[in-house]
Amino acid sequence: MAKLQSGDLILDVKFMGFKDEWIEYEIKFYWKDEIIVNDSLLKREGEYWGKRSTGAFLANDYQKDFLTETIRDILQTNEPEYWEPLEPDAIIAIYPGTFFPFLKSHIIEEWIGEKEHEENQKKKQKKGKQPDDLFTIITFIDSYTFKENMAYSGEGISLHLIVTRENLEKFADELEIEYQNLKS
Repeated sequence: MAKLQSGDLILDVKFMGFKDEWIEYEIKFYWKDEIIVNDSLLKREGEYWGKRSTGAFLANDYQKDFLTETIRDILQTNEPEYWEPLEPDAIIAIYPGTFFPFLKSHIIEEWIGEKEHEENQKKKQKKGKQPDDLFTIITFIDSYTFKENMAYSGEGISLHLIVTRENLEKFADELEIEYQNLKS
């Protein structure tokens, strides 16, 4: 089980196993040690949905773990990217150096000033990759996971975390270890 934590928010990703060349993931959102999502709203019927643990979402990759590979690529290139399995139950998007990737920050302008922020960014780029570099992680879960929803919709819920490079690297290492143990 690999956990990525930002304050009291936690993204928990666990490999469940292999079945017919599909790698099964279980994804949970926590506040401190409590599951955020009301389990009674999630699908539970059938073999697939019935095996998930309380408050967990399920996702699958085909033949190999692309999630860890995606994270490693982002850490290497410092370019935004996302992991989306073949069946779009979940998306984990990672944005280096961006607090909220869709909009220009009003806080930066107000607190720091745009010019000073740009100068800070240039200094950071000269230093190269640092353990305290920030990454925004947005984990999206499609509403198909909820009871009585019969199809993927592109709508759902998300958990938004801001973590350091050091924490993201540790998360990728934990995923890699768990995946290698699963394959053994």
